[in-house]
Amino acid sequence: MLAGVTSDSIQRGTRLFNRRRYLSAQQVWEDAWREAPAEERPFVEGLVQLAAALHLRTRRGATRGAVHLLSQALIVLEEYRPAAHGVDVAALVADFGDYREWLAGIDRPHRFLDRVRIPRLR
Repeated sequence: MLAGVTSDSIQRGTRLFNRRRYLSAQQVWEDAWREAPAEERPFVEGLVQLAAALHLRTRRGATRGAVHLLSQALIVLEEYRPAAHGVDVAALVADFGDYREWLAGIDRPHRFLDRVRIPRLR
């Protein structure tokens, strides 16, 4: 189980992520990763990759990079289903798997209205 400080960081990062502050969430989770015991680091690393993917897509327009990071994150996070550390991982994997497929199928920069397609963490 994650230590209290790290668990709090997971929840703080989740709140930032759901407010579409992906870079801030990534930074919080990177700090949590450094504090996490070795057996918990893959979970936190998956969250870092998820936030990085959304930052790439929404702020930098890097669709291919976002799809790649999303794919990596989902592979890691799938191991933590159904839930871990207050995160509904089963919903995350399903929702972001669908989002990744949609993203891989389009060939255009991010548009403001695309943000409604981005799932939230539960």
